[in-house]
Amino acid sequence: MPEGELIAGFDLNSDRVSLAIADKYGRLVDAKTEWFPEVASHGFPRKKTKALRLGALAKLLRYCYTHSVGTVVFENLYDIKKRRPSKSRASNRKISRFAKRELLQHAIVMSLKHGFRVILADPRGTTNSVEHAELMRRCGLDKHAASAYLIALKALSQTSKRSERL
Repeated sequence: MPEGELIAGFDLNSDRVSLAIADKYGRLVDAKTEWFPEVASHGFPRKKTKALRLGALAKLLRYCYTHSVGTVVFENLYDIKKRRPSKSRASNRKISRFAKRELLQHAIVMSLKHGFRVILADPRGTTNSVEHAELMRRCGLDKHAASAYLIALKALSQTSKRSERL
């Protein structure tokens, strides 16, 4: 059972899973992204899509397990209720083929099997904010890795507030 003090934030998207690991002081330790862009292609089988996403997620969770992570944080995709279509046909296909709740459910179950403490963080403010743009510039992260890092920091601040009350 992992008893590490590191915290891992995950940003789940239709064509990638991003991971950012932070220490208890909020410093970025590592960032990784697993890509699978072919899943949004027209005619790509749904069963293969699911297998690719779950395989990438499992690979990143094993990485966390071997790198002293004790807590994993996912954006709470249950709070995001609407799928807003856009003008881009490719983007709409990505949105319609992404089973976000199913992926989050599998992520939680896999994390618990590895013995991680699981936290769901509010995704608001993790993609379009001044803090997000500053992190991208300062740490040299892409927007999804920066979102994963912000998700980890949100959970870190929640747990520190909780421990101060005790």
